[in-house]
Amino acid sequence: MPKFRVIVAEPINQVGVEYLRGKSVNVYELPPGSGEADLMELVGEADGLISRGSIRVTREMMETSPRLKVVGVHGQGCDHVDLAAAKELGKVVLNTPEALTVTVAEMTLALILAAFRNLVSADKAVRVGQWNRKYSDLIGLELAGKTVGIVGLGRIGTATAKRLRAFDAKVVYWSRTRKPEAERDLGIRWLELDELLSSCDVVSLHVPGTAETSRLIGERELGLMKQGVILVNMARGLVVDEGALIRALRSGKVRVAALDVFEKEPISQDNPLIKMDNVILTPHLGACNMEGMQRMALQVAEGVWKAMNGQRPDHPVVN
Repeated sequence: MPKFRVIVAEPINQVGVEYLRGKSVNVYELPPGSGEADLMELVGEADGLISRGSIRVTREMMETSPRLKVVGVHGQGCDHVDLAAAKELGKVVLNTPEALTVTVAEMTLALILAAFRNLVSADKAVRVGQWNRKYSDLIGLELAGKTVGIVGLGRIGTATAKRLRAFDAKVVYWSRTRKPEAERDLGIRWLELDELLSSCDVVSLHVPGTAETSRLIGERELGLMKQGVILVNMARGLVVDEGALIRALRSGKVRVAALDVFEKEPISQDNPLIKMDNVILTPHLGACNMEGMQRMALQVAEGVWKAMNGQRPDHPVVN
């Protein structure tokens, strides 16, 4: 008989599921599209839970699940888990920050380049026979020589800065703490946030989603930015005031916004961002490539297995 039972709340790469089954764990995968109520019905019988973020892991869920030992977050952001409740109730919470560093950094570069070269609009133009737009509004810009501001120099921010330097971009950053080693190794400079916002051609967001970073970029901060700035959000939707951003896009203050995350996910079809031509939208896709998904699935499975056996996982958030 299996010793442990683990619920996988949202689909993950099968390498993680097979790792646990190879350890004789009973793994139950919730069907795609399941919600909080579906998870609530089953979690009381689980020793471990693997979550990707679309379904909240609440205090009530943990309080009514005394058998639950660990919540493994497939990814980095843990804002969908009630961490205070987990700590109080003695639940381990872990994530997989190292697994997605390259994946998200590459996605960031893809969005920056797409914004500079009008790739989304160009694709649409070709499909409807507007070939000659290449002589007018599809004329793009070079990334080389532009100043890119990284807001949040953690693993992903650092990896993004490294890749930007290969494009001969000038890179500055703001982080709560300075990173002298990264400054030396990558040839980047630390600036106060307001100075960064006012001096950069591109602002790329890579901070965690916390109460401190909620609406970090609002009306005032957008007003500080250069006319025609490109804004990339690979962090969390709550980091940007969407209403203020929409106004900045309409005025031309923000030339292009490339957004992988939103205040409400999935984004509503009546959100004005949907119909704006100077916005690139992706469905929280930053961590979604084959290699990254395999790494995350395996690392979260390994962490959950360790925690269920009383061992310390590699990346505990609450332990």
